[in-house]
Amino acid sequence: MSADTHAQRRRATVLVLQPLLDEPALVEALWLQHETMRGDTVADIIAFIDKLSAQHLFEAPIVRALYSALYKAMRESASLLPADPWPRMQAARAVVSPPVPVRVMSPAPVAAPAAMPVTNPVERALQASRVEMVAVPAPVPVPAPAPVIPDSAPSAVLFGAMVRAVITEVQSFHSEALDEVRRDVLRRADTAAAAPSLRLAFRSAWLRPLDSDWRLIGSPGDLADLLRVLHVSLVDAFGRNGAEQILSRSRRAAEAMPEAISFAPRRLLETIPGLRL
Repeated sequence: MSADTHAQRRRATVLVLQPLLDEPALVEALWLQHETMRGDTVADIIAFIDKLSAQHLFEAPIVRALYSALYKAMRESASLLPADPWPRMQAARAVVSPPVPVRVMSPAPVAAPAAMPVTNPVERALQASRVEMVAVPAPVPVPAPAPVIPDSAPSAVLFGAMVRAVITEVQSFHSEALDEVRRDVLRRADTAAAAPSLRLAFRSAWLRPLDSDWRLIGSPGDLADLLRVLHVSLVDAFGRNGAEQILSRSRRAAEAMPEAISFAPRRLLETIPGLRL
């Protein structure tokens, strides 16, 4: 396998794992991939992600998102991937921990056994008949599980409809700008306050924006913050007025859907500063 293929694999892995792991854990994950992953097939990707997930106890939705995200990232244009982490990996392995000095401890002085108190036979019988009380530890409170948000929730359906409407309009009337918006969104995705698993799914969908159904699982607040990221990228591409018009048309398209009866699409846009709804 060529050096370029290995570098593409490492760069793709950094793209999808950086939102989830800190630097030391990310470097260890890259070495795990380097030492165990022999190809780029679906089976190779699944085996690597399963090993990594067993180490970090990733939840099932994150594992499923990682399968898809890594497969797509490995086939992504090199211009959209981060720098090759190979120098960082080598530097991390080159660090040798200094030897720890061994301290020879002098043997602790052995205390003379304390004299056993003299107890009369009646007292011994009373002590033997007493029931020893065992302290029972207080029960440890179990935190309530995080609420499960189905992908059919109105906010998720409407979020998907709005993003699809934006992408369809940009592709239809400004096709040359879609790649610009996509690159900018990928660059800004980690600035969102959304949960790491949702940011990862958002990134993965933007790798193939025309093929995604855009129904991401997340709270309304997290989905709204992802729309804020998209708005910033639209402003860079079309200016503030152009971005506002595109998002307004996407909101009107979502308002025509049945889910808008139980969840107003404008709520997904209310956190964008200065946006006129």
